[in-house]
Amino acid sequence: MSLLSRARLIVTSTLVAYLAFLASLTYEPVQNSLIYLHGLRFPHGTDFARPELVGFAPAKVRPFNLTTHDGARLGAWQVLPRNLYEDAIATYGVPEDGPLPDHVFDQALHKLTTVLYFHGNAGTRAAGNRVRVARHMSDMDASFLIVDYRGFADSSRTPPPSEEGLLTDARRAWDWLVVDKGVAPAQVAVMGQSLGTGVSAGLVARLADEGVAPRALVLVAPFSSIPTLLETYRLGNLIPILSPLRHFPRVLDSLLALLKTRFDTHAVIHSITCPILILHAHNDPVIPLAHTRRLADQLLGPLVAPHAADSDEAAHEARRHVVRERRVGGWGVVSRFERGEGLGEVVWAEAVKGAHNEIGTGEFSIELIKEIIFKGKASV
Repeated sequence: MSLLSRARLIVTSTLVAYLAFLASLTYEPVQNSLIYLHGLRFPHGTDFARPELVGFAPAKVRPFNLTTHDGARLGAWQVLPRNLYEDAIATYGVPEDGPLPDHVFDQALHKLTTVLYFHGNAGTRAAGNRVRVARHMSDMDASFLIVDYRGFADSSRTPPPSEEGLLTDARRAWDWLVVDKGVAPAQVAVMGQSLGTGVSAGLVARLADEGVAPRALVLVAPFSSIPTLLETYRLGNLIPILSPLRHFPRVLDSLLALLKTRFDTHAVIHSITCPILILHAHNDPVIPLAHTRRLADQLLGPLVAPHAADSDEAAHEARRHVVRERRVGGWGVVSRFERGEGLGEVVWAEAVKGAHNEIGTGEFSIELIKEIIFKGKASV
């Protein structure tokens, strides 16, 4: 076979394989496997009943399970604030096995702010970056609750993950705090990273429809919607999924219309009724910074729209007066504005570095999170 014939065969085979892949995307289980990556349950061999094996102090974490109304069993951890943990250890000592007494964990929920955390796709709550987030929240004297969605980690495999399923899981975690444990909504901050930003925004938007607002919403490396993200997304940061179809917009639009999981944060963020922090890095290889800017523009829209009809220059001038922008050393830029009507402040921070998984655990990022959660006690 000639070199030219081999080249043609490779091109043809690649094209056929890609077309077969696109055809498979019309099948919902394939969509879900690629979006959630829930089959990747690293770190492997985790004993979720012994959180100290992934870096927590002994007895500091309460492992437990939640059951949703549709029968999903969810694995969860509650992490004690460091100061309360140290006081409890001084009183009770370190148990030979298991966590401190339940009443210590319940006391943390009622005395202090709780951060309800929703992680990104793939992995489990024991993944290194998620454990680091938990430890940072503990150090800032907040209780921390993290739940693995259905299909992830030690949570039940059925029902399988879906957009409505993950929102159901998120609501069950919220209800465990507010209904089961009697925690006031204003004591709970909701935080999500990557995929978890869609879950977090979806939950908080639904709460807003019920007239309920958490203490704050923190979105770390968010996307505006799954369809918009998939237009540029690369699996493993290498393999393009749909971006080759951008030259064929009708075909791309048709495929995106078939997506069952959408998590359209752009469509719901305007209805959220609590302070919002958005963190993103310029060097994020997974979710482009443009997604954060699109969300910020959506929140700014009602404040700038009355001037936009006059001219683009008037709209730009209105935006300049509404938004307070500050360059913070070499870290990046922090922008702020008030939404008015009791909706609270919006802070969006664009870091120069931080990539995708570490932007939420950098020292300055933690200060911004602390500020939004504790209502300006650490102004920066």
